[in-house]
Amino acid sequence: MFFDLHSDILYDIVQKKLNNKKNIIKDYHLKQLKSGNIIGGIWDYYTDIRKPLCEFNQAIDYILEEIEQSNDVIQVIKKKEDFEENKINVLLGFESLQPIKDRDHLVSLYELGFRHAMFTWNEQNQFGTGVFGDKTRGLTSLGKEIIQLMNQNHMIIDVSHANKKTFKEIIELSKAPVIASHSNVYQLCHHIRNLDDEQITKLTQKGGIIGLTAVKNFINPNNPTINEMINHIDYMKERNLVNHIGFGFDFMDYLNGSNLIDLENASSTHNMIVALKKRNYSPQEIDKITHLNAINLIKQILK
Repeated sequence: MFFDLHSDILYDIVQKKLNNKKNIIKDYHLKQLKSGNIIGGIWDYYTDIRKPLCEFNQAIDYILEEIEQSNDVIQVIKKKEDFEENKINVLLGFESLQPIKDRDHLVSLYELGFRHAMFTWNEQNQFGTGVFGDKTRGLTSLGKEIIQLMNQNHMIIDVSHANKKTFKEIIELSKAPVIASHSNVYQLCHHIRNLDDEQITKLTQKGGIIGLTAVKNFINPNNPTINEMINHIDYMKERNLVNHIGFGFDFMDYLNGSNLIDLENASSTHNMIVALKKRNYSPQEIDKITHLNAINLIKQILK
């Protein structure tokens, strides 16, 4: 079983709704999710600030409409008791708070069911600074207020895409553990979005989880394979961090992105189980990494 800490399915829903598609979850995603034994995940809506798909409120309406029409197969997680065995358990979130106006706006989205957010998608905005922003700039005063608000409302704070100063300030200010939903080990692959040893230490000492991602440029662009991805898992295991590892696959087969040659989409996750067993990971370790660590942390943070 897998709990995927980062999926762009919400973006795909909006994109397909704008092209007059219907039954998007069931017709385009459900088969792959079930084939890959993905029991749930964090589904984020990403707003491309350079070219938004549509007006933000319209996007939210499309998302909620599709989720409601799929409620026989999808369970939206709003509190820790909401997990259901026979459905795909989805925690709704945002990949960047850039389209959020202020505290009240975020509260209104919380009331609609959203329980997760990254402060930025690489850019710098009214809340914080991403990896492509000013290195000397971190959280804004409004961003610091949002951390307090998210803690009070038991929301999941995500530091993926944040620059080092924003990352550090989030870790220091949050009273709850945070996640890096889709980031890998910088020591093994020098991608700007991967985490260095100091960041890994700070996040895990806070009790958080790193969702290792299957994007080839975050692993080894010259050899984009599961075995190379497991090197990142090994790196953390060697530092006694098995309890802080998860997966945030970031599958992009429906977005013209690029994942691993043997982990191309949600239906190929069985390849990961086979490879972990070959690396002598125990059944208990595999369960922790694939889903238990993520689910336990989410239940710890939610009301």
